[in-house]
Amino acid sequence: MNKNSISKILKRFLSERFPDETEEKVQRWIIEDRNNEEKEHASFEYWNELKSEINPDTYSALERVNERIGYPQRKKNIPLYKKVSHIAAILIPVFLIAGGYFYYTSVKNILVEIHTAYGEEKHVFLPDSSEIWINAGTNLKYPKKFRDQRIVYLDGEAYFSVRKDQSKPFVVQTEDISVKVLGTQFNVKAYPEDERVITTLASGKVEIHTGTNNPRVLKPNEQLTYHKNTSKINITEISTDETDAWRNGQLIFSDASLPEILQVLERKFDVSISDNTTVPVSKLYTVKFLKNENLEEILGILQDIVGFSYRNQENKIILSKE
Repeated sequence: MNKNSISKILKRFLSERFPDETEEKVQRWIIEDRNNEEKEHASFEYWNELKSEINPDTYSALERVNERIGYPQRKKNIPLYKKVSHIAAILIPVFLIAGGYFYYTSVKNILVEIHTAYGEEKHVFLPDSSEIWINAGTNLKYPKKFRDQRIVYLDGEAYFSVRKDQSKPFVVQTEDISVKVLGTQFNVKAYPEDERVITTLASGKVEIHTGTNNPRVLKPNEQLTYHKNTSKINITEISTDETDAWRNGQLIFSDASLPEILQVLERKFDVSISDNTTVPVSKLYTVKFLKNENLEEILGILQDIVGFSYRNQENKIILSKE
């Protein structure tokens, strides 16, 4: 393709003169690894032509490029003319270089990211009216608008109440497993630093894929535990009250090591805990805190069960052998 043809296509694209059905084909052409130098040259040429006469169309073109590459919107109290010359030379070539990115994460599919700090919980509604309760120390991402599928990305723990839609399966994607549902209520605990990924079903049906095992289907009040190191899977039946215990301020540990328990406490209470007890990681504990106990009360109970002493030193809790 000659330079003139490339220049014409880019000018039409940047000035939004292609119909919707053609624009996708042009986007695919832009991200192809061919004629990159000519495309970049054409983009600079287009901008230079706009600079010759600054008018509302100029601002429109710049905003269009900003939007496509995800560049932050300018602050209203800073005049645009002071920024145009500085960022224009960056935006257009970045627009081409990042073509693959903005094609796959176009405005319609920009991911919304929600983060909860330690000691914090959040409740959000998705675009399809599904609800998510997000536990402390969690990152959640989801598209601004769902298309063929409803996919959310989870690092941490969250409880889902999914609006039923047979035509659009709902998928929770974590680093190690994916949970596919049509309409149900369930909890997924998938912190990157934890050794286990735990999915608990409250109602409906979910299908869990781990990559190395055949998909497993859970029934209500069943809990699947996936062990990252061994790829081992365990499915157990649990009490109805335990499916979303953390949402009610309760803490339930089942066959959990002391480091796992302490990690949960750090997230929930936003504290730092140093473990100098030398308790073997292989030693597991099952304990339930169902009355919204505070940190002092929980540590007191664990002190009797595990056998350790502790002190609070400069906002850091230090555990040691008795």
